[in-house]
Amino acid sequence: MMRELKPNFERVMTALHCEEPDRVPQGDWHVDQRPKEAFMGRPVKTFQDHVDFWHAAGYDYVTASSGILEPVRAPEGMTVKGTGVHTEYGDRVSREWAHTHEGVLTNWEKFEKHKWPKVDDMDLSKWEIFDKILPKGMKTILLLGKIYTAAWMYMGAETFFNALEQGEELVAAIINRIGEIQYETFLRVTEHPCVGAVLNPDDIAFNTGLLVHPKYLRKYVFPWYKKMGKICREKGIGFIFHSDGDCTEAMDDLIDCGFHGFNPIQPNAMNIVEVKKRWGKKLCLIGNINLDSTLTLGTPEDVRAEVYERIRTIAPGGGYMVSSSNSITDYVPVANMRALLDATYEFGQYPIRLEEGGVRGKFWTSQTKVRKTETTKVATGLNAEAYAEALIANDIPGAISMMQKDIDGGTAPQEVISRGLIPAITIVGEKFQNGQIYIPEMMISARAMSTTLDHFKHVLAGKGEAKKLGTVVIGTVQGDLHDIGKNLVAMILKGQGFQVEDLGVSVSTAKFVQAVKEKKPEILAMSALLTTTMTEMKNTIDTLKSEGLRDKVKVVVGGAPVTPAFAAQIGADGNSYDAPGAAKLCRELLQ
Repeated sequence: MMRELKPNFERVMTALHCEEPDRVPQGDWHVDQRPKEAFMGRPVKTFQDHVDFWHAAGYDYVTASSGILEPVRAPEGMTVKGTGVHTEYGDRVSREWAHTHEGVLTNWEKFEKHKWPKVDDMDLSKWEIFDKILPKGMKTILLLGKIYTAAWMYMGAETFFNALEQGEELVAAIINRIGEIQYETFLRVTEHPCVGAVLNPDDIAFNTGLLVHPKYLRKYVFPWYKKMGKICREKGIGFIFHSDGDCTEAMDDLIDCGFHGFNPIQPNAMNIVEVKKRWGKKLCLIGNINLDSTLTLGTPEDVRAEVYERIRTIAPGGGYMVSSSNSITDYVPVANMRALLDATYEFGQYPIRLEEGGVRGKFWTSQTKVRKTETTKVATGLNAEAYAEALIANDIPGAISMMQKDIDGGTAPQEVISRGLIPAITIVGEKFQNGQIYIPEMMISARAMSTTLDHFKHVLAGKGEAKKLGTVVIGTVQGDLHDIGKNLVAMILKGQGFQVEDLGVSVSTAKFVQAVKEKKPEILAMSALLTTTMTEMKNTIDTLKSEGLRDKVKVVVGGAPVTPAFAAQIGADGNSYDAPGAAKLCRELLQ
């Protein structure tokens, strides 16, 4: 559709102040190179080219990054490249993945020797260029390098999580050093008149909650954002926070930090209608157009319908900007991106007077997760709660002592496992799902259980060995290198009595199928982090069918973008949002 291109950044600021501008602004903060060039019909290389794109697409701003760990650039050594995955533009692109185990800063010696970037050495000349070339009415949004995310990427995720629970001093030092660099970058860039807002893309959550206990964020991360927020308020510029996942537990903290806006309200993690009711008068909501389904797997009509529905339900009263639920990636068809932009302009004129069902199409509807406040009580004759407390506390001697005491009391070793340790790890999983513990404690508990079982393997050997529930072949699909969630599932499954064959990461369809042939598992479990790699799950299921193996194995799928609808669509037997749920699902499938 034809749109009048009259950028006006005051429109964005009005929305950020939770008021009604003339129309709902567009709110995406990153667009990959391929969709930019497809939209423009020409290469997009220079700063002027990028300005031309943002202007032609109807945005009131241009985004650009500076600092450590920019959206399109990570410091050397912090990431590894996976195999190429397909895009919607006829080619394959290799994604960069953070180290999930050990990074470049794993101890004090490496920290002291590390050559930290200096702001004086950063090329900030782009901001002078933007001062000169922006069209009238447009501003820039600074995408500031991350603080929390940069810390765990420097350390490696598993090292970072362990350090928080076993001595947080090194974590504190790394976060503080990063914070100093990012803050100095922030001060210098915001001196430029072109800057209208600052966006901090710092993922602190996953599908079902915060990654770590909020006490760590409040102690080490949020103080830096509070300093920045104070200056943004004084300068009259916008301040926006981006995090994937369910940030419910931190929303009041974000408001206290001085953020005006929150992005992207990931639709399978947070119900934007509920978020609007609770925080819509204090935070502008930006996003929620589903990247994992509607924008990537849907049609332009579906995108149009979803934008209509979000504007109809969230925009009245102000404080809403339309954007994807993450960013516009190169696996979003350009037609769907155009539909997003056009529908925002078409339906977003204030006052909002849209009727329910006014546009036909399939759109995502959030399903609120129900969290229990207590764990399930199961009478087993043994103190499963005490075992759970020992596992969470990483009290391996305590767990071993309890198990030995139960054995000495006349309970067979395999019965201690089935009536003590397995219920205990189930309790741990429920606590994680209910937001009572976090990923570090979950990882520690799973390892503690594994170590406890290893201590008694000589007792369990031979005739006294506990009967295995079944065999699970597990792996992360081709093109995807993430494995923390997959490893947690594997550890919990082992603890619950499954034989687990872990194929690792970036597993091809051929390797999955071969493992099913050779290992004859009851269950095949596949994990994916990106919508593009999710398609490998379908390829594997289709190949199992063609080889006559599908009826011989149950298939479960999981990962951040994987939904029950997608699982059903590709013919899987089930899916789960998190590791405890996946382990529970595997048990249920064998009953």
